[in-house]
Order: sequence, then structure tokens, then C-alpha cells
Amino acid sequence: MENDIVRIAEKGIAEAIGKELTGYNKPLTIYIDEVIANHKQDFMVLIDKEVSTLLSAKAFKAALSKALNDKLARVLVSKLGGALEKQINDLKQNPETRAKITLAIASVIDELAATTI
Repeated sequence: MENDIVRIAEKGIAEAIGKELTGYNKPLTIYIDEVIANHKQDFMVLIDKEVSTLLSAKAFKAALSKALNDKLARVLVSKLGGALEKQINDLKQNPETRAKITLAIASVIDELAATTI
């Protein structure tokens, strides 16, 4: 029983100390922030080196290129789609153009039907 009480007391004390040392504006957090600030230049050199290594890696370049190409293609298609729809709507409003489109579509359908028979 005494051992249980001692263990519980030790656990409680450890938790209380932990709460007092860590967290927002607590001593340990403040000390860590100061240490990091003191080693800012070392961190900058390390981060710079890793970013430089990443930028020169062929796999990274390929992945970045693919991602940029995919995004650019989606943007262009979405913009092109709107331009095509506008052009088609303009063409459909002209009765002569509409008749030509209808005849062209009918001709293609007839041609496809003739080749599949």
C-alpha cells in the first residue's frame, strides 16, 4: 500500500513539474526558444543546404515539373472550354452556320453508318 502511495505521489509531482516547465510562456518553452534563436544561423545553413539538395535532385525536378504541367493543363483546358462554348454559342445563333453544322453532323453519321454495315 505504501509503495502505491509513493508511486502515485511521484507521478503527481512529475506531472506538476511537467506542466510548470512546458506550455505557453513557461520556462522550458522560453529557454528552448532562446536556444533556437541563438542557433538561428546554424539552422539557416542546415535548411539552406537541404533545400539546395532538394532543388538539384532529379526526382524532385521531375515531380515538380509534372505537378506544374498538370496544373497548367487543367487551367488551360478550363479557360479553353469557356472560349469554345462561347464560340459554339455564337455559331449556333447564325441560322446559316447552324444549318451547315447540322448537315455536317448528318454527313458524318451517314458515313459512320455506311462503314459499320
